[in-house]
Amino acid sequence: MTEATPDPSHKPTFEERMDTFGREAGEAGERIGRQAEAAGKRLTSDPTVVRAVDTAARVWGLLILLVGVWFLADVTLGFEMPDVPWGDIWPIGLIAIGLVVVFRGMGRQRA
Repeated sequence: MTEATPDPSHKPTFEERMDTFGREAGEAGERIGRQAEAAGKRLTSDPTVVRAVDTAARVWGLLILLVGVWFLADVTLGFEMPDVPWGDIWPIGLIAIGLVVVFRGMGRQRA
């Protein structure tokens, strides 16, 4: 018996198109995953990146701790803490984050 040649006028069904799409998406996801894993291994082996991540984690941890203690003292314990205009202060936080990102990027270029 001979195999049937594909009919050029055959339009794939919705299920066939979805199966093809699913296979292609799965292959692309695996490829992206392998690339991300390789990039992660490269970054974690760089001591300057590890040091920067440790410093950033400490700063964020300290900041969250301080805000938490502030609210604990003010709301839960009833201490008379000075009123902080949080609506006016949050842009300063964004500016600080931006400065950290810029200076960290400048430091990586020199290294």
